[in-house]
Amino acid sequence: MNFTVDREQLTGLLARVQGVAERRHTMPVLSHALLTVEKSAVTLVASDLEIVVRCTQPVEAGEQGAIAVPARKFFDIAKVLPRGPVTISGRNGNYVEISAGQGHFKLAGLPSGEFPEMPEKPTSATVAVDSELFSRLVDRVGPFASSDETRYNLAGVLLEKQESEGKTVLRMVATDGHRLAFAEGEVPELGGLLGEKRVLVPKKGLIEIRKLAEGGPGSLTLSASEKFLFAGKGDTELWVRLLDAEFPDYRQVVPKDNQLVARIPREAFADSLRRVSVMAPEKVHSIKLSLSEGQLEVSTASPELGEARDLLPAEYAGAPVKIGFNGRYLQDAIGGISEETARIEIKDEVSQVIIRPDEDRSFLAVIMPMRIF
Repeated sequence: MNFTVDREQLTGLLARVQGVAERRHTMPVLSHALLTVEKSAVTLVASDLEIVVRCTQPVEAGEQGAIAVPARKFFDIAKVLPRGPVTISGRNGNYVEISAGQGHFKLAGLPSGEFPEMPEKPTSATVAVDSELFSRLVDRVGPFASSDETRYNLAGVLLEKQESEGKTVLRMVATDGHRLAFAEGEVPELGGLLGEKRVLVPKKGLIEIRKLAEGGPGSLTLSASEKFLFAGKGDTELWVRLLDAEFPDYRQVVPKDNQLVARIPREAFADSLRRVSVMAPEKVHSIKLSLSEGQLEVSTASPELGEARDLLPAEYAGAPVKIGFNGRYLQDAIGGISEETARIEIKDEVSQVIIRPDEDRSFLAVIMPMRIF
């Protein structure tokens, strides 16, 4: 195996697989990336058995061949090489020799045969999704998915097709049991991808697809099989194994009779939450919202740290109400709103609260309150 590639191209190629290659897996080969040279291109593949990423880069190729190389260490080496051409060869057993300028490295690898087999591409229709739209949806709902891997059905994000005002939209939904969010955006040909099917995508896999969406101009292409969601853009392909679990009926969680409504300047509210959260208790991050006519008070108190409070205007004419939350949940909800005005819908001090844009119906968050009085 022998090829030459520009250092910037090499580092870009290696950067794309770092989020998938597992550094502490019980299978050592999963901390490696499969490096394959064929004709005038090099292919790099990383896998953690749940996510597979494959990147291709045109190069000046000499001998063909393949070897599994430590993904992180190879990336570390590439970043310190001098600018210009890099020559990579694998001739002496399971070693890769890397040369650039006066620098020379010899990196131990593993036989290519130890690397897991690639999954097949789904045979279903491929649908183009606007990259900016996909990234925005993931950013809005991603924080709401559970980080507890034992809660299998909550550790992913639900993707489903919806019809809204005569348009076909992609809806993403996530919950961790204490809060929930959904966001949606128009994808005209989505029926070819999902039809009436709903897919549950692991949070990590969705984040990797989001990274792919960010990679340069153009749309993201998606297709789905029974086991995988496939994404492609440019010279990078990604397979994400779907979660085989039943997602909760999230529609039952959204309150229907929250009659107390407050309209608050979104940016001022976000700034207030950031200021007050500095003094919030570190374990529970408790924040209290106190609504009265024309204003909102954001406050917190900690026996160890002290207190903080902040006032801001609010369009509110209901009875005074005080309600506590995890402040981070509030920040994530407000972070999903792009309108100038946020809308908070409240029933009472112990029931779920809805937070959404005042007019836009493409995003909604539901948060359970907490007792902090």
